[in-house]
Amino acid sequence: MAEPMTQKPLQALFDAMYHGRHAFTDFLEGSVTDHYTVHWIKERKVFAPDKLLKTYHSFIRLFLLDYLRTNTDVVFSYRKGTSPYDAVARHQESKVFYHTDISNFFGSLDSAIVKATIQRSASETPILDLDDHIDRLLELTMAEGSLPVGFSTSPLLSNACLYDFDNQLMEYCQAHGLILTRYSDDIIISGDDALALSGVEKAVSAILQEIFDGKLSINQKKSRFLNKGRKIKLLGMVILPNGQVSIDSKFKSNLEVLIHFYLKDQEKFIDKSRGKIEDGMTRITGYLNYVNTVDKAYLDKLRRKYGITTIDTLMRDTRER
Repeated sequence: MAEPMTQKPLQALFDAMYHGRHAFTDFLEGSVTDHYTVHWIKERKVFAPDKLLKTYHSFIRLFLLDYLRTNTDVVFSYRKGTSPYDAVARHQESKVFYHTDISNFFGSLDSAIVKATIQRSASETPILDLDDHIDRLLELTMAEGSLPVGFSTSPLLSNACLYDFDNQLMEYCQAHGLILTRYSDDIIISGDDALALSGVEKAVSAILQEIFDGKLSINQKKSRFLNKGRKIKLLGMVILPNGQVSIDSKFKSNLEVLIHFYLKDQEKFIDKSRGKIEDGMTRITGYLNYVNTVDKAYLDKLRRKYGITTIDTLMRDTRER
């Protein structure tokens, strides 16, 4: 049996972490709104924390968020060692599929939901006086009353907020012989029996309603039922009729265009990279490492087409080149 965790006051943890480089009084009382800026990216409001607020978020992640309960059998987003591939691969042998997402996901997770989530796991964190500081921790991790897109704390908090939802929906799926995975706000449920899947949308909506009092709901416009026999597109990947998980053809096309221009036409490559060659290189590296995770057969095809040395060099982190 594991020994109970030794908890310490928040200030003791903070001082042990920073040894006077940052003031605990500022952590507790300083302005938060002065330390982030707001941008609009493709009609999405994004909050960009400055260096100091990022430092505070790192501390909060290390001593609080990493200890919050999540259902690791269901959720594959924002977890070290997992990827969208893991969320999709669980379904590769299924015959029927249901895919939906949660409307305005981060924006629907308000301070009341987040506070209850943190309190539920309080005894499992290293912070002895968490109740005394929970409102300040909310100030540091929330913006305009909800989880902000752009804060590094938001993904981990979102996973924890859906802990009860994941548990209840998993129980429903197990009782009906169905497979469930979640990646952020994307919910995938599949099985072999179309009849077992017929009531799943109603079940997802009902569980969200029960747990979150109507604050969270599924996006009806993006909800869909799919049948094996054609390509099943999920999270930028496809499950082929033979059950193999591969990468969507549009993604492959974008990657190969970038590689072609990088090798043959630097002007067009720079144009594709919005004028910054470093950004284009970073995109290629990220894409290739994603391919390496999802579809090694396609990676081998790229090596044959463009050369082993070229692809392996492009896969390395740009900082190593």
